[in-house]
Amino acid sequence: MIPLLKLIHQGMTEPFHQDDMVIRDSFPIPVCLPARNDKVRSFRDQATVAYNPPKKMCFYGFKAHMLVTLSGFIINYGVTPASVHDRQVAEDLLENTTFPVVLADLGYLSKVLKQHLTRKDYRFWTPLRRNMVMVKAKQHNHWRLKAERRTIETRFSVLCSEFDIERPLARSLKGLELWLEQTIFAYNLGFFY
Repeated sequence: MIPLLKLIHQGMTEPFHQDDMVIRDSFPIPVCLPARNDKVRSFRDQATVAYNPPKKMCFYGFKAHMLVTLSGFIINYGVTPASVHDRQVAEDLLENTTFPVVLADLGYLSKVLKQHLTRKDYRFWTPLRRNMVMVKAKQHNHWRLKAERRTIETRFSVLCSEFDIERPLARSLKGLELWLEQTIFAYNLGFFY
């Protein structure tokens, strides 16, 4: 079932490759409540414990990294153990895509990453921190770019509220992959009717 869903997803993304901008971000997929982080047996060799700053909590599980168009269609995704930093998988999701502009949040702020992606003909934008001194910082942190980047936060909210994506019932990696493929397929299907 997983290869079939991946093939269907690949066909569904064709109309969205005409867009010129995508957004990158990640969200946690905890596999247990925080109180059980030290005692859980599921995914013992695959999942890790990490801290999620927006939710101010430690969680045991995985992290889903997504590439979303401005209209909200999920182009690509990847799953890593929770402790893997966002910058480490930034290039993997862009593989085989033709989007020239990539918007990201502060988690992807890296001069080396930006230079590497620039060499691959991507314009990689992340906001600057308040304490960073840079000429034309106000122009760089333009409110329209920040507003467009927030599109992915809205999409994550929809995935959580309508599809309960942050609460997997899977107890194996194949089960987790199938569950994510089904959820993303159901979510993306909404763009075709």
